Amino acid sequence: EAVDRGNNEIHSFVILRHGKTISEGWWSPYRKELKHVMFSVSKSFTSIGVGLAIAENKLKLTDKVVSFFPQSLPETLSPYMKEMTVQDLLKMSAGMNADPLFNARGFADWPKAFMSAAVENKPGTVFKYNNMATFMLSAIVQQVTGETVFNYLMPRIFKPLGIRGIDWDLNPQGISMGMIGLRLRTEDLAKFGQLLSNGGVWNGKQLISKEWIKEA
Repeated sequence: EAVDRGNNEIHSFVILRHGKTISEGWWSPYRKELKHVMFSVSKSFTSIGVGLAIAENKLKLTDKVVSFFPQSLPETLSPYMKEMTVQDLLKMSAGMNADPLFNARGFADWPKAFMSAAVENKPGTVFKYNNMATFMLSAIVQQVTGETVFNYLMPRIFKPLGIRGIDWDLNPQGISMGMIGLRLRTEDLAKFGQLLSNGGVWNGKQLISKEWIKEA
């Protein structure tokens, strides 16, 4: 009733207690069976993809961002760009004062657009929300696994959780956007939240390490 009287537009909700749904609702035109754009909640799924790839020894937190994209290196690299690590991207402490996202749309090569951007602060020292930082994580997962982060997560997270018929937008290079563009149902997101709340365990199986979730 308070939501209906308020000024915020609510699309849906699912409330879980002790792992069971105790209340749920959808406001027209949204419905239970419809997928919904996750916007920046997509970033949490990308982060889990990175954690899984690290657990499979495909990369490390300390790896330098530029090391993954030798084919995309600009002619000159700033000293701070050379220092930037996977962990800096995850913590959104890339050191950039401006998000390179809008400039990237003019590039055929988005990693190159990111690595061409100015880095005014030492990576790891300043927090600044950066959509392209998460896109780069998606691109890194694709570089080290040979598949999009969406396809990489499918057998490791989505299928074990019983999440079907979903999709994730790609950039013009065929890389999962990572930062935005994932579409799930409300119930699917509730399952993901429960998985994280359970310390990465689902139906008795450890899908994500507890250590990764704690670090996140």
